Amino acid sequence: MNLYNQEELDRIQKEKDKNDKLEELFNDKRVEWNKLVEPLFKVLTVDLSNPTNSGQIMEVQSLALSYRQQINENINFFLNKRSKETVRIKKIRQDKLVFYAIGFPVKTNGGQQSTLIDAHLGENDRCIELIESYIEYLRDTVKNLESISYAIKNKIELMNYLGR
Repeated sequence: MNLYNQEELDRIQKEKDKNDKLEELFNDKRVEWNKLVEPLFKVLTVDLSNPTNSGQIMEVQSLALSYRQQINENINFFLNKRSKETVRIKKIRQDKLVFYAIGFPVKTNGGQQSTLIDAHLGENDRCIELIESYIEYLRDTVKNLESISYAIKNKIELMNYLGR
């Protein structure tokens, strides 16, 4: 007995292709953000007693703030994407539940239906996991940018305290 008709197989393949592209996009975006953020950490090794370095410090602080804003906008965008995907999954889950409860030729109980439905929705769940993983990466990057800002601030305060 084949549980997947051609329409369902096409839907799953379409989701898989979409997820593969999404995964590639997220990997590219991670590389891009790493290239932008990595140089900011170098300012922590700058000699603050040298007044010529103050411009570099100010630039890093403004970049960190700007990047945090951009990342927060990205987080909100992908939270909305995740929300839309969750609604789509719930609709598909409902349709599959009705199919296995009423239209399936073999009598199934709730646990069996859940297992069968989970198999149909594997690629959809993967999409949610990819989005959540990227959101988590972005949130960690925001925390790192906040840490840079605090480290610079603390270093400046220490230099002021020491009178340099």
